Amino acid sequence: MTMHHDVIIVGSGAAGMTAAIRAANAGLAVVVLEKAAQFGGTTAISGGGIWIPGSPHAKAAGVADSVEVARQYILDVIGKTADPGLIDAYLEHGPEMVTWLDAHSAVRFLLSPPSSDWYPEVAGAVNHGRLLSPAEYDGKTLGKHFAELRAAREEFNAPGGFMIDLFDLPYLANMRSPKSLLHFGRLAAKFGFDRLRGYGRGTRLTMGNALAARLLRSALDAGVIMQANATVDQLLRDGKRVVGVKASVDGKPQDLAARVGVVLASGGFSANEQLRKAYMPYADDHVSILPYENTGDGMNMGLEAGASLDGENLVNGVWAVVSKLTRPDGYVARYAHLIDMSKPGCIAVNAQGERFGNEASVHFVDDMHADGAVPAHILADAAFVKKYGLGMVLPGGGGLKRLVAAGYVIEGATLRDLADKIGVDADGLECTVAKINDYAARGIDPDFHKGEQEIDREIGDPRHSPNPCLGPLGKAPFYAIKIYPGDGSTTVGLRIDPQCRVLDAQGEAIDGLYAAGLDANSIWRGKSPAHGCNVGPAMVTGYIAGKALAQADARA
Repeated sequence: MTMHHDVIIVGSGAAGMTAAIRAANAGLAVVVLEKAAQFGGTTAISGGGIWIPGSPHAKAAGVADSVEVARQYILDVIGKTADPGLIDAYLEHGPEMVTWLDAHSAVRFLLSPPSSDWYPEVAGAVNHGRLLSPAEYDGKTLGKHFAELRAAREEFNAPGGFMIDLFDLPYLANMRSPKSLLHFGRLAAKFGFDRLRGYGRGTRLTMGNALAARLLRSALDAGVIMQANATVDQLLRDGKRVVGVKASVDGKPQDLAARVGVVLASGGFSANEQLRKAYMPYADDHVSILPYENTGDGMNMGLEAGASLDGENLVNGVWAVVSKLTRPDGYVARYAHLIDMSKPGCIAVNAQGERFGNEASVHFVDDMHADGAVPAHILADAAFVKKYGLGMVLPGGGGLKRLVAAGYVIEGATLRDLADKIGVDADGLECTVAKINDYAARGIDPDFHKGEQEIDREIGDPRHSPNPCLGPLGKAPFYAIKIYPGDGSTTVGLRIDPQCRVLDAQGEAIDGLYAAGLDANSIWRGKSPAHGCNVGPAMVTGYIAGKALAQADARA
């Protein structure tokens, strides 16, 4: 028996659900097929920010910026491989998408705190106004569907299920103030009440989990059928036109027909070992933070249906520094080091015990690749860990003893003791720490310039001087965590046109087939211009695909 729909969406992350909401709002019958047991995909465990130059929020705040300046900045960052048509489609539809969702869904964004574009040396880069963050959300609004939402990562932004937001960080940075204590006291009380009521985790959702929840609520309200445990195996075709999918739903084979079209939005290929080896440097030591369901299904099915890839990218992933811990149940907890390495008193060293890059840089994984420091170690002293935490260790030292016992954190009574335990050159490490202590006192890093640029200082400690990113390592014991190059996104995907239609090897659109998010090739050619350039394109391409499907139906 074949199930009939107007639109089939493969994947329930931001790309898939945005496409579903836009298409369903136009009166189309839409089903979302999600491989995992819960909805939200990569978005649910992400920061959730979207990079949208010219957003209504920026204009309302009086931010001085222009889409034309942003466009030139993007083109200068990417270089000659950029596709101006895709860039223009993104810049045109980004603000439109935000406005449309605000009017037709439960999705709400706020203007983010200052966040510098990633290439401040390129003309047109700004430090405020282009990044939007999801507004927090009460998970109880999902009702029975709350249990169907993928939870945020406990090891990253939801320890014990207690979520914090970017807007909480100023309070976290000054926990001694009565205002901060009151703020977190209220959050803790709400969290405790949620646990007592049997939710299993806090219902105050933030960042990507809030965005995924808002999208899920909106999709349900729009009448979208949300089907979990649905593995899509093959695209069905009538001649060259894609007319549906062959799937396994709750373990049972099923054909589903799509009258208008199919959208591939399954989340890239980070968990596909073969594709990882083909595209990722140091593939054997590469640790992705993306879900294990992201195995390249959409891209592979598209290629089987005659689609083409979009040539070589500048970079094949959006890199992240990652540490990992295998828990007793076999689950590998993965932590993205987005905050701690910028703080004063944290350094990274190679096997020679030497620093090899600016630890505060968003491009630090490039330094790991270039130096061959794979894996490497980050180091800090007892004072640092007490104040800021380190990796999965919480500020105040929460969980330190447990994580030392588990082997995730290595403790040394002296630097030489630590060097011996982590297998780096002890003389080199002592020399490196002596240098960094001198640099910290002077507030300059002549080797790698840590803390010189505003983009570094945004994640440093503004109360620490003379450099908010440079601090000494002097208080024993000393601690280390092994770090790996990883990714928060793959960038290789199917070639699309400005309407997100998938193209074949001749550059012709495959009728009935669209791609969005990580199943489409990166519009940045892999060289992201700023924070929010993963979820941003996911939502914008999803919105464009949903809109194109509605227009295609209207023309039929």
